[in-house]
Amino acid sequence: MRAEYGKISKHNTELVFVTPESIERVQYLMVKSKLTREEIPFTVVADAERKLAKLYAIEKATEKQVEVRPTMILIDKNGVIRFKYVGMDPFDRPSIEILEETLKTVNGM
Repeated sequence: MRAEYGKISKHNTELVFVTPESIERVQYLMVKSKLTREEIPFTVVADAERKLAKLYAIEKATEKQVEVRPTMILIDKNGVIRFKYVGMDPFDRPSIEILEETLKTVNGM
């Protein structure tokens, strides 16, 4: 998503990445990205207790554990969910073209 961030942000949209990692792990990854000069242009939120995962019903029970499914949710400025895509793996997500069309619709363009 780093490469597509500019295309998304031009639609008056903020991208927030939520991970089921601990805050310490997120801080480590942020420091590492700065050291490798791969700035992360979007906000990263730690959800170690999986409160957001439960709220948005994106957990999947497996034989060994409960996993958080990779999900993309577009929420408008009034807090209304306008688009939700639950993927099967980290690489399963909508194309940037689909996201841009959805953002145009949400923004009334």
